[in-house]
Amino acid sequence: MDDFQVIKEMLPFLIPVMLIEIVLLVIALLDLVKRDYVRGGNKIVWALLIIFVSIIGPVVYLIAGRQEKPSDGD
Repeated sequence: MDDFQVIKEMLPFLIPVMLIEIVLLVIALLDLVKRDYVRGGNKIVWALLIIFVSIIGPVVYLIAGRQEKPSDGD
């Protein structure tokens, strides 16, 4: 079986994963842009994490990175 055939067979599984990744990326970046405060205080680091760590980056940001206002320790 050649490489093209393997990719063709995997495509039905890859397309939903790619769509989920893109949706998570967009949601996380839009949330990051509209938020005044993030945990750790550095939006650039969060943006890099969201963009370069695939599906896990946006999920980590959405779970742990969002913050309504800065705490006394941040």
